[in-house]
Amino acid sequence: MLSKKYNSKSGVTMVELVIVLAIMGILAVTVIPMYSQMQAKSQFTRNRANMEIIKDAFLNHFYHTYSMGTPAVPTPPDSLMTDEWCNTPMDSTKSSKTPNDLFGTGEVPKNSNNNPFLYRSWIETKSDGRQDRIIMIKDTDPDSPSFGEHETVII
Repeated sequence: MLSKKYNSKSGVTMVELVIVLAIMGILAVTVIPMYSQMQAKSQFTRNRANMEIIKDAFLNHFYHTYSMGTPAVPTPPDSLMTDEWCNTPMDSTKSSKTPNDLFGTGEVPKNSNNNPFLYRSWIETKSDGRQDRIIMIKDTDPDSPSFGEHETVII
């Protein structure tokens, strides 16, 4: 009979391999959800910051044009900020300036899923006859971590 016995001491045993795989599994189960939560939180923060940047840009533009006697805000007053909307002049009778022109990048920021925010603008009349213009930027993307969040400013 030809039987050889292999007694190698330098190999990895099956028990060691199972232990290493178990440790890797435990790490994967704990790390992946934490990563997903951190990613969602950073997207939420980015979306909120983008909405605030848009709101501030529209507010600054309104005050700049208001000081010249020609206040302008983007139109139509209730629409998604699509590429077409962002390239439409805010007040073609006075200027060819578009919402995209208000940003250094040349385009209105979008949410983390690259979807446009909702723009709303309306006027509320107070009991004493004064009027407030309200501008709201809202995330209406149901897949976005900041879905339903909005930034509002009263002018």
